[in-house]
Amino acid sequence: MDSRYFGHQCLEAEVFWNEWKSAKDSGSRDIWLCSLGKRADASNRTLWDLRRRQLPVVPSWFVSGLVFWHECLKPRNVLISHASIHRLNFLRSRATTLPINSVMEVRRREILSNFANPNAPYSVFTIRDYEPKHDPRDLRNRRIQEFLPAMQALVDQGMNVIRLTVATDDRIQVESPGILDWRVRVEGQSGDELVIVSGAEFVVSTTTGGDALALAYRRPVLYVDSSRLRITFLGADLATFQMPKIEDITSGRQLTFRDIVDRGLYIVRDSRTFAEMGVRVCNSDAESIESHVLEYYKMFKHPEDINDRERQQIWREYLMRAHQSEILSDHGSIRARMHPTSLRDYVNVDAIRPRT
Repeated sequence: MDSRYFGHQCLEAEVFWNEWKSAKDSGSRDIWLCSLGKRADASNRTLWDLRRRQLPVVPSWFVSGLVFWHECLKPRNVLISHASIHRLNFLRSRATTLPINSVMEVRRREILSNFANPNAPYSVFTIRDYEPKHDPRDLRNRRIQEFLPAMQALVDQGMNVIRLTVATDDRIQVESPGILDWRVRVEGQSGDELVIVSGAEFVVSTTTGGDALALAYRRPVLYVDSSRLRITFLGADLATFQMPKIEDITSGRQLTFRDIVDRGLYIVRDSRTFAEMGVRVCNSDAESIESHVLEYYKMFKHPEDINDRERQQIWREYLMRAHQSEILSDHGSIRARMHPTSLRDYVNVDAIRPRT
């Protein structure tokens, strides 16, 4: 497992636990072991310590030696594999391995006491921080002010909002009794990420690690401007992703979902690759983000009003036909939902159906 990255710390252990327990439940007598990497390199040492107590862990030096001898001897009864962060079909059927306890509840009440109404339900925004040193072509880097109208819109609906980050200089510049800007290393303490996310109604994210913690805690996540389909959590039915507009650089024409799949854009892992493939990704502005979040909130509050099954099935089937082997290997079946805005922008039911 790769503990250098917070998202991997959160979900790789969940995937390992599920597959290990599934094997035991089926009667397997195989011995399962895992390595968390070095504690000194861990993104979150509180989480590393927790996983160390939960899982059948062996030291990283042992695994390194085992890999070397495995390559030399190739024993048939020893299987070595990299941990997965994406095989998440099980989330609804197996409880989280992460803690939910009275100590966390006390700490949560302490944090929520910063709100004018600490008893209101709350959502969490975990946005990859903008820093001047970051590559401007990395589309995940966003200024928090772009998300402020969406936060205030949720406050107007009666929710509290916590902007959760480890440390940042990109602070929220307005004061609101329903918005809390919480930096774990400044205002908080170790473990606050778990305390806050575990109690959230839902999480809004741009893919930055906190979203993975939310899925590990079985909390719903809205992904804003999710352009890299291959690393979207397609196997998680708790995930809803909104896609930014993607244009052909030469013609300026907005691509359809069929265009995106047919041009091979599913394989993109690094957003800087889009330009090399002849397309421009246009992230949502603050007004659009507010609209995306409010529409998601209405879906969250009134799931009985959702009527998009056909469109959801159409894009899933089309993507699966083009990349079935990769998707089944990486994610399992597709269970994530496309946001209604993206369904309207991208999924023309007649145009995306198989041609006869």
